Amino acid sequence: MVTEVDVLAKMKDLIDDDLVKTVEVREDGTLFIELSREVDDSTLIKLQTELGKLEGIKAIEIKQPKKREVPEGDVQISEETILEKLKEVIDPEIGIDVVNLGLIYELRVNPDNTVYVKMTMTTPGCPLTMWILRAVEDKILEIPGVRDAEIELTFDPPWTPDRISPEYKKRLGLY
Repeated sequence: MVTEVDVLAKMKDLIDDDLVKTVEVREDGTLFIELSREVDDSTLIKLQTELGKLEGIKAIEIKQPKKREVPEGDVQISEETILEKLKEVIDPEIGIDVVNLGLIYELRVNPDNTVYVKMTMTTPGCPLTMWILRAVEDKILEIPGVRDAEIELTFDPPWTPDRISPEYKKRLGLY
C-alpha cells in the first residue's frame, strides 16, 4: 500500500512543498490532501493524474481554502437552491448537468451554512473528475450565505444510467 511518504515524494515533483498542509492515505485507498492555498485547475488536474498512478490509490480528495465574503446576518439556504445552482455544472463529455445525470447522492445544508455533498462520477476513471468536483464546489460557494462546501467523492454505489432523471431519459430516448 502507498504511504504518505510516497505521496509527498511524488507531490514534490508537482508542486511547492509549502503548498501541502496535510496528506493522509486512508485504509479504503482514498488519498486526502489539504492544500494551504488555492491552486488553478491545471495544477489540480496534474495532481489527480499523477497521484492516481500510485499503486493502491482508489480516490483522491483535495481540499483547498477559498476566499469567501460571507454576508452578515441570518441567511437561509435551501437544498433546492443548491440543486438549481448545480444544474449549471455540465459534464462536458455527456452534455448533461450533474443533478439530472444523477451524480449527486446526498446533499445537506448544516446549521452553520456549510454545505455537504456526496457525489460520484459516471466512471471511476473519469479524466474530468477534479474539474467537475471543483466546479460543484465553486457553484455552491457562489450562493450568497454559504460559508464553505465539502464535496465527498464516492463510487459506492456505482453510478448507472438508471440514475438519470426521467426528463433527461426521455430526451435521450432511454424511455
